[in-house]
Amino acid sequence: MRNGTWSKSPKFVHRFQFVSATLPNLARSASLSGPTPEAPAIPLKTPLAGGGFDAALVFLVFFIAAGDPAPAVNEAHYLCRLKHFWNPAWCRGDLFFESPDAHFTVVWLFGWVTRWLSLEATAWLGRLLSWGLLAVAWTRLVRRATPLPFLPALGGALLVYGSRQLGFAGEWIVGGFEAKSLAYGVALWALAEALDGRWNRAAVLVGVATALHALVGGWFGLALAIAALVTGQAPPLRRVAPGLLVGLALAAVGVAPALGLNADTPADVVSEANEAYVFYRLPHHLAPLSKGPLWFAEHAVPHGLLVAGLAALTLSGALRGRPELQLVTCLAWVAEGISLAGLAVEGALGTSQPALAAALLKFYWFRLADVATPLAASLVLMAVVDALLRHRPSRGALLATGLLVVGAWHLGSVVALRATEGCAPADRMMTDPTEWVAMCEWVTQNTPQDAVLLVPHGAHTFKWRTGRAEVVTYKDVPQDAASMVEWRRRRTEVFQDGFWEDGTPRWTLSLAALGAARLRDLGERYGATYALDEEPRPDPITGEVLRKRASLPVVHRAGAYTLYALEPVGN
Repeated sequence: MRNGTWSKSPKFVHRFQFVSATLPNLARSASLSGPTPEAPAIPLKTPLAGGGFDAALVFLVFFIAAGDPAPAVNEAHYLCRLKHFWNPAWCRGDLFFESPDAHFTVVWLFGWVTRWLSLEATAWLGRLLSWGLLAVAWTRLVRRATPLPFLPALGGALLVYGSRQLGFAGEWIVGGFEAKSLAYGVALWALAEALDGRWNRAAVLVGVATALHALVGGWFGLALAIAALVTGQAPPLRRVAPGLLVGLALAAVGVAPALGLNADTPADVVSEANEAYVFYRLPHHLAPLSKGPLWFAEHAVPHGLLVAGLAALTLSGALRGRPELQLVTCLAWVAEGISLAGLAVEGALGTSQPALAAALLKFYWFRLADVATPLAASLVLMAVVDALLRHRPSRGALLATGLLVVGAWHLGSVVALRATEGCAPADRMMTDPTEWVAMCEWVTQNTPQDAVLLVPHGAHTFKWRTGRAEVVTYKDVPQDAASMVEWRRRRTEVFQDGFWEDGTPRWTLSLAALGAARLRDLGERYGATYALDEEPRPDPITGEVLRKRASLPVVHRAGAYTLYALEPVGN
């Protein structure tokens, strides 16, 4: 796994190249207006084609794809915020939790659940709700392409595969529970309404999606509007005006809190925070050119193959006479255009005017393409399979089998990794996840509830598992400018251990390596009474472990983890 996403296996790329190479001929065959004498059209019966049956199969696919133990990587980040909002005494003093929230709608709609359920139960409840919403919406979309049963589930598997394996900037649509999980489900529902010509409903639902997640709903709504205009399917403004007014009012619920985060913050602080957010913390999502040519090629080439496949389908004639597919495909091309515009902004301004570039790039220009393009490709492929099964049964069976192999192989690899790792995704960054959980349980039972701790740099789940506040971690970056600047300062003060020869920061391998004096100083500065150290992973070449011990009282040890007291024991 890399940065919380599945690595792009060469086997998957080779399979995709094979399918891409055969798509034009297959799609041209599917676009024939009628059967050939050699292969008469087959009136396929669909006794199991009920929407509930197909939606249940799609839900099962999503469950297999994302049913890891909680917490997923982002669940520990988001759900703990919800719990703290509804119970401010929980993890009091944590910088990340006490910073303003950008996703206020979900905090109010769902955060209260944490008062009655555990975080793990809350995560699963949110997952089931999100996957169910996505499954119903996706099934509705596929039904616009084909009435055949089982194809929504096959298309769902390809959607998961495409977004995870062939994405560019690390966006996903099926995963753990957070604000965007719900927003994408509502956005797909809006798209289904648009395909049926119910544009007022679509506009209202885009507003709901924006209220849940301003950037997901905002980019989706913009792309859908442009696609409707380009394809000539946009209704007269006077007819859709009621839905637009309601949708804009709902969207304001999500946009206003985000815009108000930095209303009273000095411009220089906002500028510093923007650069920290874009180029320092999230360049893999927001500034891909800054990641270097190797990283860029590793992510751009697989996504380019996906784009090439969609182009082949678009040019083959598979969309002829299918306005619903034309709209979805155009939406994907608009999303790709937005992504290219983001690259142009970074290329033109990233070096010469980084402050301006960061102010623009922080809006996630590359997010929508990672979802819209595999979505469009999956829908068109399902339409092609449907047409081939009717007019060229042998070719249709061949294509369906090949796509099934790709989807099943990916889901099988997910299940295999889940069985091998045997721990929650958010714990996989830790050297020893089992002992990490054991240490967190000990901390929960043996430290004061208001304790603040220095914890390992990659500790995603400490607050989730202990209910104790942290000084700073890499994952938990606040959203408002003032807190973000403070987060960067804390991260530098706690974890930076000088510089490399080329001037780049050198990060400490463990807290213990900083020494007792520095750890005590950091404890006094940030009100921390304990330091939880993690031994570095063994050297990949020699297998040696660079163990460090701080001259501080040891409170508890568990495997690679040592808990030190920053005050004399007994105080």
